[in-house]
Parts: sequence; structure tokens; C-alpha cells
Amino acid sequence: MTTLLLYKDIKALNREQHRALKLKQADNCDFAAETHLVPLAGLEFFQASRHYPILFIGSGAQTAPIALLGLKEGHNAFLEDSRQWRANNYVPAFVRRYPFVLAQDEADKLTVCFDAAFAGWNQDEGRELFVEDGGNSEFLDEMIQFLQNFSAEMERTRAFVEKLHELELLQPRTFKLTHSSGESFVLSDFLAVDEEKFLALADDVVVELHRSGFLGWIYAHLISLGNANALFESHVQEKLGQPRDGEATRH
Repeated sequence: MTTLLLYKDIKALNREQHRALKLKQADNCDFAAETHLVPLAGLEFFQASRHYPILFIGSGAQTAPIALLGLKEGHNAFLEDSRQWRANNYVPAFVRRYPFVLAQDEADKLTVCFDAAFAGWNQDEGRELFVEDGGNSEFLDEMIQFLQNFSAEMERTRAFVEKLHELELLQPRTFKLTHSSGESFVLSDFLAVDEEKFLALADDVVVELHRSGFLGWIYAHLISLGNANALFESHVQEKLGQPRDGEATRH
């Protein structure tokens, strides 16, 4: 899975070349309208588990957790018609960092980059990136700190996934979602923690997971799977063009 979803024209931020650049931040999340999933850091699981199914996709070292935003590829079900993120729903950090991103070069050096295709870039209005003497603006420093924190949490998340693989807890899963209207949907090609194997872990392993902070992440992931029902409900509403009047169930 690419970590550059949403981005179309990545450029490295250059202090001289982009000295006059300003960012007029988006009034909505139209830039995220065509993605049905985004990567998620483990630290986000607690908040994200209230709204999204948290699933794992990929294989081996490429396995990563994602927040599932829609059941149809290329469609984000958490955007209103106005392209605003659905009210009172957690917005993943992957989305909140846009249009900035940290890119890693061959020497493992991290460089601040941005999506030059974002319409909010201009030289007349918005948040300035650099001050008159060429130093970083307060806004840019805050964004760099956010990017660095997110990068660090994604590293910790990779360690979490490695531990799940080591314990052989991640297993392929399939959900069959059914609706009172007769609609059905099969959600497959993802991984989830095997609850039986999880419950069978030795006490010392559970303590280790707890002390590393990973135990809570596992529970948040398992709890989040129930959100597949609500996501399917939303999918059916949109497909049928009807108000919410049925309930989805997962098998």
C-alpha cells in the first residue's frame, strides 16, 4: 500500500524557491474524496475505533493497519455532500497532515515535502511558511513537529505489526454483511487478530504486550470491527437512496 495516497505532485520544500509561498487551507476535505482507506498509526486506534473498522492489509513486512472509509474503491463514505468530514468523527492524522508529507531519501534523511497540486498554494493569502529573514514560520514549525510525531508513531506501529506476526495473531478474515433490505456485501482480503489465538497467549506475553502499549491497541482493533456494520448501513443508504431504516449484521 502506498503511503502517498491523496498526493499528486510531491515536491521538496525549498527555503529559497518557496520563500513567498502561502497556504490557504482547504474549506473541506475534497482532496480525500476518492480514497476508501488511509493508513493509521497505533496511537490513533482508540479514537478511530469509535468510527471506523481498523483492518490490516498487505503481507509480511508490508503489512499495515488502515482505517476503512468506504466499501467501494475510490469512495470515501465519511464525507458529506459538502465534502466536509462527517461531524463528530475522528479525522485520521494521515488526512490532517495534508498537503504536507515527510519523504525519506536513499540516505534515510527525512525531507519536508508538499503536494504542489493542492489548489490552496499561492503567494497572496493564507498561512506563510517562511518569515522575512527566511526562517520557518510558527505555522511551519508546528506542521514539521506534527509530521515528525506522525512518522515516529508509524515506526512504533511497524514494531506493533512485527510483534503480531511474531505471535502469529494476524489471520485472513472475511465478513459477510447482510441488511434487512436484502442487500449483502462480502468484505475480504484483509487481516485481523485471531481472537482465539489472542486469548490463548501465555500470561507473560500478555504482560509484555501491556507494558509495550500494544495490548490496548489490539483490543481497540477488535472492538472496531463492529463498525463494519455501520459502514455497510451507510453504503446501503447511499445505494438505495433511502434514509436509514434498516440494520446491518455481520457474520
